[in-house]
Amino acid sequence: MYVVATAGHVDHGKSTLIRALTGIDPDRLEEEKRRGLTIDLGFAWLDLAGQPVGVVDVPGHERFIRNMLAGVGAVNAVLFVVAANEGWRPQSQEHLDIIDLLGISTGVVAVTKADLVGSDDLKKVSEQIRVRLASSTLAEAPMVPVSAESGSGLDELKKSLSDALDASPSGETTGRPRLWIDRIFTIKGAGTVVTGTLTGGGLLTGAEVQVLPHGLRARIRSIQSHKTMASQVPPGTRVALNLSGVEKHSLGRGDVVAIPGDWEPTRRLLAELRFLPHLDHKPSARGAFKLYLGSQEADVTLRFLGDPIGKGEAGFVAITASSPLIASFRDRFVLRESGRRTTVGGGAVLEPRAEGLSGESALAAAARRAAAPDQVSYARVLLDEGAALTKQAAWQGAGVSLDELRGQDVVELGNALVAATTFESMAGDLAERVAAHHARHPLDPGLPLAEARRQFDEGTFDALVQEAAGRRLVVLEGATLRTPEHDPASKTPEAKLVLDEMQSAGFSPPTLPELTNRHGSDILRSLIESAVLVKISSDIVFSSERVDALKSMIREHVESNGPFTVAEFRDMIKTTRKYAIPLLEYLDQHGFTRREGDTRVLGPRA
Repeated sequence: MYVVATAGHVDHGKSTLIRALTGIDPDRLEEEKRRGLTIDLGFAWLDLAGQPVGVVDVPGHERFIRNMLAGVGAVNAVLFVVAANEGWRPQSQEHLDIIDLLGISTGVVAVTKADLVGSDDLKKVSEQIRVRLASSTLAEAPMVPVSAESGSGLDELKKSLSDALDASPSGETTGRPRLWIDRIFTIKGAGTVVTGTLTGGGLLTGAEVQVLPHGLRARIRSIQSHKTMASQVPPGTRVALNLSGVEKHSLGRGDVVAIPGDWEPTRRLLAELRFLPHLDHKPSARGAFKLYLGSQEADVTLRFLGDPIGKGEAGFVAITASSPLIASFRDRFVLRESGRRTTVGGGAVLEPRAEGLSGESALAAAARRAAAPDQVSYARVLLDEGAALTKQAAWQGAGVSLDELRGQDVVELGNALVAATTFESMAGDLAERVAAHHARHPLDPGLPLAEARRQFDEGTFDALVQEAAGRRLVVLEGATLRTPEHDPASKTPEAKLVLDEMQSAGFSPPTLPELTNRHGSDILRSLIESAVLVKISSDIVFSSERVDALKSMIREHVESNGPFTVAEFRDMIKTTRKYAIPLLEYLDQHGFTRREGDTRVLGPRA
């Protein structure tokens, strides 16, 4: 599917030519018909070799250049019109500048009103046009003399336009649709209708959509393309959407219809800007500018990144908008100076979300993005800068899926991807923090996860720990992290003294206060926190090995002899009631045993 826009000076016959080609009058406003002057965008369509082509007719008068810009921002090709009896005029040049700045290279030049001049004059005008086009994106565009009145040249013009479109790519499918709204109206009994050129992906009848930048939710009640109802439409199509859930007064030209979650508004861009070479003044970042992107128009301010940019030169700039924009990497834009009301330059968006980037960091970031040829390469730049791209961040920020980025020297952390070098840095930082904890607390089993979590991004922390542990960069034990080289507290000489004393005492070990007096509180606390020692009561501890052995003894006794009393238990483990009662209460609390009258039986967790 293709969309073509007209371009050219006022009164050079653009609308008349469209009527002759399509049979549709693109001038829809009463004032346009009365004055014979196109004021706002007009729309028509035609069939070229079986291929439907939408046409956007734009005004040629300098006072309506903002309307012209709203019509050409998302088209595939241009039908550039120059009248044979007038030749190249001021708006011819401004329209060519805009087409060139937007990077539109597919087009055909129609030399209209050819029947009003002789062959020599027609040849001179054609040569003049070719000279003007020489340094633009339309330098190789075919040129066809036509007369809308007599019909001469129209068939050749259609063929040239068809050939040009066949040789160019149609609407690019990225899976992220974006409809630039250029017209809004209501139909009695149907409600709100918006029209625009669809880019990025298709839309379906019944789909839930979001109107940005305000985030309004709506549903597509029906779709029309070229006056024909459709259940779905591909990108690169002129579309009319009947929306339910939104009112006409809440929408405006420049708003974007999109799938919820696909796009995020922004107010600050990094961009590559080129000033036009034939400006009549020295370019400056000072002053007020208007930026045009798609059908959007926004007041913006500029800041040069690096050296100032001169006439005919290109460089990097930071652009701050007064209202939210819906922008993507490599979107083309046009810049006009508000005071002079002239087009001064344009370029491409390099970073649509540039909040937080300034000075040298912004300049370096712009240079890295300028070297990226496509969306995947741009996402790779974000990864190399240390960003952790979640599914939503990759989609909203770069327009790519995680699947497109896998296999490119990246590490998957949960639902996010990071560059391998970023992971190594993150894992190295984690290991350093764990090692620092060991140095401060040598008897601790490790750094508590809760403490480590506070120092890392919550969204990727758990996955980072799992990946780092899988690579043996750290060891995950329970709720703590240790380095592979770190000996747990239970293996230190201090711990061995405690455990030897506990082992020799059987089921009548020293109390916790006694152990603390002899060995110190640090080692006892570490052994309890690492579950080497099990706290049975406030004053009694046993080694975990001793508790496990006790459970085996009880299980064997019950299987052979049935339930047991406190006295039988005391005799079984050769201890006193001082230890027997707390041990049984501990086992009851943990479900290993259960009291039935004066006896104990095995519990549900035995």
